[in-house]
Amino acid sequence: MAGLISKFASRKMVLLAVALPMMLLLALGAVEVSRVINVNSTLVQFTREAGNLTSRGTEVNRSLKAAIAATSLTLHDNNKQQWKVIYSQLRKQSGDACSAKTCLYQVESQVELGDLKGHSHIGAAKKPVIIAGMDKIEPNRIFHSIEVFYDYRPEFFSLVSKLIDLKFYEKTVYTDLAALR
Repeated sequence: MAGLISKFASRKMVLLAVALPMMLLLALGAVEVSRVINVNSTLVQFTREAGNLTSRGTEVNRSLKAAIAATSLTLHDNNKQQWKVIYSQLRKQSGDACSAKTCLYQVESQVELGDLKGHSHIGAAKKPVIIAGMDKIEPNRIFHSIEVFYDYRPEFFSLVSKLIDLKFYEKTVYTDLAALR
């Protein structure tokens, strides 16, 4: 009888030795996936808040720094090489209200924060750009755009970062609410 119990206990030990690392790996993977979702949600909220603040006439650097402070777990001074925020002020070029395919905007100014390499997907400062989905806009109308780039780096699975390139990009464009008052 003692040999049977010993055999049964050793089978349990082998099963535990095989299953425990896999369960631990699965748990750490779930934590990492939840971090990815949280970072993405934070960046979406950041673009909305920063766009909202800048469109209301708050000074641009002050608005961006306030929005960055609100996302301090994701965007902070210790990881500036992982992110870049680009604010662009856009103005509808003069002329008649435009159709969807011919509407030109001028990038009036840009402010960049963060050290991640990259450039604006909207366009360079002092250059004309076409922005899809913004048509039938009156001349000289001002818009504020916030772009955020984030290079996600896993905390638990450095192997995952070699397999998957998680670079987030989020953009929002707000009309100039300060001019509408």
